[in-house]
Amino acid sequence: MFALYRALYAVVRGFLKGLFVLLLTTAVFGGGGYYTYLLYIHPEIELEKEKTSGVQAQPAFKDPTLEEFQKCLQIEAVGDPLASRRCFVEFLDNYPDSSKADEARTRLGAIQSFLLFSPRATPEKQIIIVKSGEVLNKLSHKLKTSPELLLAINRLETPNLRVGQRLYSVPSNFSALIDRASSKVTVLRDKEFFTQYPILETKGSAHVGPLKKGAPTMLAAKVQDKPGWKDNVRLNFGEKGFAESTRWVVLSPPSHTLYSVSSNSSENPPTPPSGYGLAPEAVRELSALLRKNDTVTIK
Repeated sequence: MFALYRALYAVVRGFLKGLFVLLLTTAVFGGGGYYTYLLYIHPEIELEKEKTSGVQAQPAFKDPTLEEFQKCLQIEAVGDPLASRRCFVEFLDNYPDSSKADEARTRLGAIQSFLLFSPRATPEKQIIIVKSGEVLNKLSHKLKTSPELLLAINRLETPNLRVGQRLYSVPSNFSALIDRASSKVTVLRDKEFFTQYPILETKGSAHVGPLKKGAPTMLAAKVQDKPGWKDNVRLNFGEKGFAESTRWVVLSPPSHTLYSVSSNSSENPPTPPSGYGLAPEAVRELSALLRKNDTVTIK
């Protein structure tokens, strides 16, 4: 009997010893595996979760002025240029640093040019009736405007006036800035923004972009002449065909002349040796807005 108990004890002891070894092995290798999981596998899983969930992604920047800009676009779409002008003016006054500021200026400039060069009433236009003996040059001097602007505003085909003719007039209180850094020509009215035109190309010593080292940062040029060109023939204001001609605004120094760049290769308008090329309609408007001897700032 004693031998039986002893044999049974040996069996149980061996089983318990084996079980202990098994548990110890599992603990060692299982702990190492869990440590490996924490160190290498778990971070990879969490990183993949972050990539797919986008938890760490930075929210896209939203310009808070976009809503106000959209309101101006909606008003513009209705087709009320006076209301559109007010909206864009207020927008630029309130948000001069908006991401939409340059687009707002472009749209405002187009609206203001449309209002000025249309034979329609606006708050800034004066209505006059041509009297006996009045001619365009004398009348424009009396109204403190230019004959070119008076002709353009009223869309007159010739400078000849009729007694009793109803005309719109505005003072010629415009100035221009050639901004080489932004490649734009900006027009001011009473030192306030009026419109802007993109510079399409340059010739000769005229250039756009960053200033060359040692170049003067600010130049004051003057309007020297405003000729027209038709079939490579130079025309002056008042001559037949001038209304349909391609314009230049010649500045002094002449290296900064503003000239027309046509999109129609068949027209092939003449170009100066040096200057800034703009759309034909832009130079046409500038020719009307600026008078001879007006200062044009170049920076």
